[in-house]
Amino acid sequence: MNEKTKNLKLVIGKPIGGFHGVSVIFPKFKDIIDYEEGNIILNRGYPRFVTHPFVRKVEDNYKKKYNAVETLCCQSFESAIFLVFDYFIRKGVKFFITKGLPSKFFKFFNQKFPNFIFKTDFSQAKIIFINEDRWQNNIKTEKNILIGIIDNEIDNLSDFSKKFDILICKDNQNDIGIIIFYNDIYEDFLLIRRHSGLIASSRKINGAMKAERESYKKYEINLKRILSNLEKSDLNNCFLYPSGMAAVFSAIYSLISPAKSKFIALGSLYVDTIRILEKWPQKFGLSKTIFVQSDFEAELKKNIDNSTAGIIFEIPSNPLIQVLDLKEIVSIAHENGIKVIIDNTIATPYNLNPFDYNVDIVVHSTTKFLNGKNNHIGGVLLINDKDFNEDIKIVKNIMNLHMSLDDIRTLTRNLQNFKTRMKKINKNSLVIANYLTNHPSVNRVYYPFLKTDSNYKIAKKYLKGGSGLISFTLNNSTRENAEIFYDNIKLPILKGPSLGSEKTLLSPYVIMAHFNDSIEKLNQMGLDFYLMRISVGIEPVERIIGSLEIALNSIK
Repeated sequence: MNEKTKNLKLVIGKPIGGFHGVSVIFPKFKDIIDYEEGNIILNRGYPRFVTHPFVRKVEDNYKKKYNAVETLCCQSFESAIFLVFDYFIRKGVKFFITKGLPSKFFKFFNQKFPNFIFKTDFSQAKIIFINEDRWQNNIKTEKNILIGIIDNEIDNLSDFSKKFDILICKDNQNDIGIIIFYNDIYEDFLLIRRHSGLIASSRKINGAMKAERESYKKYEINLKRILSNLEKSDLNNCFLYPSGMAAVFSAIYSLISPAKSKFIALGSLYVDTIRILEKWPQKFGLSKTIFVQSDFEAELKKNIDNSTAGIIFEIPSNPLIQVLDLKEIVSIAHENGIKVIIDNTIATPYNLNPFDYNVDIVVHSTTKFLNGKNNHIGGVLLINDKDFNEDIKIVKNIMNLHMSLDDIRTLTRNLQNFKTRMKKINKNSLVIANYLTNHPSVNRVYYPFLKTDSNYKIAKKYLKGGSGLISFTLNNSTRENAEIFYDNIKLPILKGPSLGSEKTLLSPYVIMAHFNDSIEKLNQMGLDFYLMRISVGIEPVERIIGSLEIALNSIK
């Protein structure tokens, strides 16, 4: 807990999904507003947003041991170094780099973005990366940022704050990386880690003993075989990640370059995919991402050119549940030699196999429908072109990204009833979408298998079922009505973020994902500030509707 948060009220939230749950219940609408305004802090929540107590305990131990301002766990030692490097890279910045891992990372960034950063001697450098064996000769000055790299924990501790701005430490016991801060940039890194998804899961911290890690490869191959079979892919073209956002981040990072600098994003997207596309190209002086909200094929033809790195969209999209003409978009992209990334998290392989339409890259947050239990975090990236295999591996390996053993075993177990679960979710969702459409308190329902939905014809062309995500707006969309509706939701619906669970989840999605975005920006994205999103589960459909009925009828 840092200076900005130590005086705030800590709310002990009830996790959804048990001890390793990836969501949390917000009992009242006001609880959400208090959280978004920074009036309270949570001890539980979605892991990229709220640090799990197990992970926080490790961070606190390092904070105390190294007398630090704050600490941050990352999925691996290498991913921690990557985040620090990535944060300080600016055009023309001069680095002093010692041999070993610092030199390896400098080489990676210099090859990825040539003539963007430069090596120099110690006295001229703005950013200094040094291994622990060089520490005695280096003193921090006001003119540079001094970053120390520790391969092993140090027992003979001195006051590091007098020497370093940041330490990056390898935690061998937990197989993670720790960023140790002696300055006030911790909040920036929280956001970067959230966007990129390079988090250490609670299952990794609490997971297998070192002896069990020897069997990691066996479990990994088995899960990759299951996932690649579901997506009609090849085992060797399937890559596991610590989170869905890590998979998305890696896909984008693998494609983007000075020569291919522009991404085109189609339809509504998950908030952190938007943030990656907004921040990272700009950071490296590349073209701004073009976000297309309508007339998708026409706008794609208009904007695609030789500088385009890739096309990215979701099927269906989050939160507007759009379904794009997959075959047409892939055709336009491939005519121009451009790769297409599909986030298939919401449709799932049960309803759609994008590789049937020659998509190049498919990503999933395995945390969602594939797992279905709110108790695992992970991601998967699959490719259609084996020639792209090496590009994916380079980015994956430089950060040493992998799914933890316990998360692999949890997902493998929960995939056993995936198809049965999705069949029920598809069926429930259509019934609920039709119910909402006919309720007088509801203005608009976003669900592609509704016959009245603008996406209906395309959805029926590509999807086996509409999947489990529905968004809707109230007739009189005000805070008062949103609060009345939300506060009157009863079981079996759980009032918490995330999606894809066998338990029905409801949240005011735009408030939780875009709270600080301007009204102008929300309008550009076609988002109502009080939009509600429901992720339908497998409970008896009449019970879910009963809860919605009580809440909707409470609105005057």
